[in-house]
Amino acid sequence: MSMMRFSAYLVLLAGFGCAVSSAEVVDSIQFGNPASEEAHQLTAELSEVFAGGLGVKARRFLPPAAEGWRGGRATFEMAVDPEAQNYCTVKMWGGYFSEKNAGRMTLFIDGKQVGQRHLGEIEILDIAKDEPRFPGRFFYKTVPLPLAMTQGKERVQLTIEGQGPVWVYGNQIEKFQNMMKIPSRGVYRAYTHIDPSFEPLEDEVQGDAVVTLPVRSGDDSGVVAKVEQRVNRVLEKLMAGDDHMGQQEVSLMARAYHEPWTKVYHSKDALRKMVRAIDCQYLVYQGELESEDGSSWDRTWRGFGRTANAVRLLENELKPYLNQPIAETDVNRKEGWAEMFAASRDLNIGKRRLYTNQSMIVDTHIYLCNRGVAAINPSMAWPEEKALLIMYESMGIKPWSGEWDEDGNPNWRQGDDYFQFTEIGLSKELGYVGAYGETVVSLGTDIYEATRPSYHEDGDAKIKNKLVEMTKARAVFRHPGQDADGCRSMRLEAVVGWRDYKFPGPIVYDEVPGRESLPFGAASATLDSELIGYAQQSMEDNQYFLMIEGMLKNGTIQMTAKLLDVPSSYRLITAQPNQPYRLPMAEGQPDFVFSDPEDGVVAIKNGDDILFVSLYWRARYAINNLAKIHHITPQIERDVVAYQETRFKDSGEVFVMPDQANEPFSRRHEKFYKSEGLYLAEAGIEQPVAEVPAKFSDFKVGKENIYAGKGSFYLLEYGDYLIAMNCTKDESFEFDVPEPFRGAKDLVSGDTIKQSKHTAQPWQTVVLVRMKE
Repeated sequence: MSMMRFSAYLVLLAGFGCAVSSAEVVDSIQFGNPASEEAHQLTAELSEVFAGGLGVKARRFLPPAAEGWRGGRATFEMAVDPEAQNYCTVKMWGGYFSEKNAGRMTLFIDGKQVGQRHLGEIEILDIAKDEPRFPGRFFYKTVPLPLAMTQGKERVQLTIEGQGPVWVYGNQIEKFQNMMKIPSRGVYRAYTHIDPSFEPLEDEVQGDAVVTLPVRSGDDSGVVAKVEQRVNRVLEKLMAGDDHMGQQEVSLMARAYHEPWTKVYHSKDALRKMVRAIDCQYLVYQGELESEDGSSWDRTWRGFGRTANAVRLLENELKPYLNQPIAETDVNRKEGWAEMFAASRDLNIGKRRLYTNQSMIVDTHIYLCNRGVAAINPSMAWPEEKALLIMYESMGIKPWSGEWDEDGNPNWRQGDDYFQFTEIGLSKELGYVGAYGETVVSLGTDIYEATRPSYHEDGDAKIKNKLVEMTKARAVFRHPGQDADGCRSMRLEAVVGWRDYKFPGPIVYDEVPGRESLPFGAASATLDSELIGYAQQSMEDNQYFLMIEGMLKNGTIQMTAKLLDVPSSYRLITAQPNQPYRLPMAEGQPDFVFSDPEDGVVAIKNGDDILFVSLYWRARYAINNLAKIHHITPQIERDVVAYQETRFKDSGEVFVMPDQANEPFSRRHEKFYKSEGLYLAEAGIEQPVAEVPAKFSDFKVGKENIYAGKGSFYLLEYGDYLIAMNCTKDESFEFDVPEPFRGAKDLVSGDTIKQSKHTAQPWQTVVLVRMKE
């Protein structure tokens, strides 16, 4: 039987468990200060000193003179502790730094890149966005320096380089790596230190603490009329166009057919238009008509689900057309369309996806295809109970069964006990995800809407309850922030998200605005009182209309389809009585601790402190002993990757970090970056692999698996906080309580912990706050 063990890293973590103070800083450099830069032998190219935030001098990096993605850089020497785990923290301005906040900065140690460029367990130094990250104040980014590159040394050479942004969906390097066209964000100071919880030096200039923010002024309610005008313009254009409409267009028109304010409301011409368009899609399915962009048949994700949804919404209206032949064929529509939808259903049930949001997309359209078949040719449809099971699996109500074969037998490739959601309602991808995780609310709303027997009847009750549960779970991950004008808003927590790379997260209350999600969506679908309260909070903050205005800037048909629901959801929510509920992290709400041992994530509201912590952090292949921390106070923001203690069942296998500078899960574009001289500083680090259940018979080291990098128990000491999480349901873990935490109250249970040792019971999280002298 395998034994529990600690990673060898922890033996070397000198300073672990100590309070942070300015005395623990090993070295610091003040950029823009000639004496400090000279003392650290700084050399720079394509770089300039300027008056940055609050007038403080800083250094930034300029674009190359000729077109290129690599800009200016500064190289300097820093002292390090020759034995302990060292960290590097860089101070940056959280407000606008240029006319557009796009670009990146990368840290190098002795010529090697620290962290990976996209979704690495250690991130590159700065990933900027076109809006301020922490307006009016500074933020601090902390990354660990590879132990092998500091051991036995008293000084190392660090380089910070400005670089162009990336478009992560670019499969050609020309699309992936964009050119650097504007100066980088400024860097103000850099520090080396041995405790991950960095405390700024006393002489540093800081922005004013922000607790209460102004509410956005103005009445923007006219945006709803703009939405109606936009939708009607698109519908008019579709009516005037040819009959070869794509699935999104047909689905939009079918839904608009039931909305009294649209120009196709109960329109016979629109109905005939849709019939002809579905005929064209059948010809594409039969290979008799070309579809250049896949808009008719999406073989990868949705099949013919969108068109099938249109058919089920128009079930009664389409009956006169079903026994007529499809244009240019001898096949009647009842048989032909049903065959098309059934073929799509049967194809995609064998191509289901594991990640939660992807599973929900594919499965929803499998279900909709079956609803389309049932609406026009019930003899070819699965029983509703069988089709609904797919929805229950995607919503985490039933275990996920994997792909089905032609006889309807699932392969259960994740075992018979894997659920798409944690017990508390978060998706598993593999740990907590921010932006991608938000799609599960809108997709869950789509699933609930798909189960309505007709347009305005209630959908499945179990799915409705699960939708409410997951929306409330995600509500914890909204924190107070500012919009681009400095007004009060709530923003999505993205810093600790496994699949997130845009900071800050978008403004969000109940749902993120976007092509796949709509503010008020889940609230209007369920009319749950708490969700209505979140929606009402967005109205109080006067952010709802701003979010819809943002959606209007996207001119795609997909966005128009989502905007179609704005007028009805807005009128429904504003007609509801006021609710007392507000988002948990909002100003004035009580302190709390949220923990989810399945995703290994913690959220803490403690006075003016807000902490989000992913203890299970991007450990795709092995135990990495790393936690990601987002610590927000009224005055500064910290973004930290820190070492922690992890206990786990050891498989005896070891994963060796490959030299992949771009991203950990593929070698995409690696050849290009190697040609540019980028080599990963963490390459060669050995990470132990946790035991993977025998049901994963095809597992091998280096293959992504939710168990390979998941700990059974985590212990993180960060600043004033000691966080212990037991991720098992059948084991207890004893841990040492450092002296400063003895006598502290557990923020979760309320118990006072006085002893030098404490035990985390199965599925328990303990959060202690350092006792003040």
